[in-house]
Amino acid sequence: MKYRLNIARDVDRDGWDEDGGYILNTPHGYCIDAGDREHVRGFDTLAELKAFVRAGGVIPCTCADCNTNNTNNTNNTNNTNNI
Repeated sequence: MKYRLNIARDVDRDGWDEDGGYILNTPHGYCIDAGDREHVRGFDTLAELKAFVRAGGVIPCTCADCNTNNTNNTNNTNNTNNI
């Protein structure tokens, strides 16, 4: 299953610094790095985030949290749109 970026569901603005940025919160069943199984990563620009996704940077995840029948990703901080 290939990941499709849903900006409303998966992307938050980073308010920690004055330049902003974007945070990608992968949905349940996906991760960013197969080795570390990251579920969240920050980017300086939305264009950088989109390029990362187009390049196949988000992959199916096999971690214990993603392999449960629970549809909520505990690592996704965007809970209002998390289904």
